[in-house]
Amino acid sequence: MRTLFLVCVLGVVTIAGPARADDKPAEGSSSGSLDPSLRGPGSLSDGSSKRRDRMISIFLGLPAVYWGYEGVPFSLGGRYLHPILHDGFVPQLNDSFSLEAGIDLFGLSRRTFGFALSIPLEAMWALHFTPRFAGYLKLGVSFDFRFGDWCWAGRCYGALWFTPDFIGNLGIMYKLTDALVLRVELGYPGLKVGLGFPL
Repeated sequence: MRTLFLVCVLGVVTIAGPARADDKPAEGSSSGSLDPSLRGPGSLSDGSSKRRDRMISIFLGLPAVYWGYEGVPFSLGGRYLHPILHDGFVPQLNDSFSLEAGIDLFGLSRRTFGFALSIPLEAMWALHFTPRFAGYLKLGVSFDFRFGDWCWAGRCYGALWFTPDFIGNLGIMYKLTDALVLRVELGYPGLKVGLGFPL
């Protein structure tokens, strides 16, 4: 888990550096203690009115919550993001509030295959640091339906069973082009990497 965390931190630093370097600073901004790129149009301190895009995203994941079961866990999922507050909660900041819902398929690759179908509903608060780069916090709930053979410490759970669960993630979005956004999330239930397609 520690290695997974370090990989995610390195990924954020690697993406955030070029994101800030690519965005031009506002004209006439001086080089003070605050990075000029955070003061121009579309930066974190730009409190002007915005219009956010809806987005469909696909994710591949490593759900750390399932590492205790026998087998190698993986996930494949999709999300639909719908902006609720385009200008967020803080008038002085470039933030936004959205709802995101979708579906995830979790699986264990082993001799006897077990899988779960999860339906998450998440609230997202995002800070838009530059026109290309944003960080966000997501909290929500998921409804999980588990099928097949799930084994823990030699004891197996079969058939269908249902469990609600709370979920939470920290994430980043980096706009590769106007039509493609790189997304990375780390939290519960694990690590996800995906691509977003603004609508």
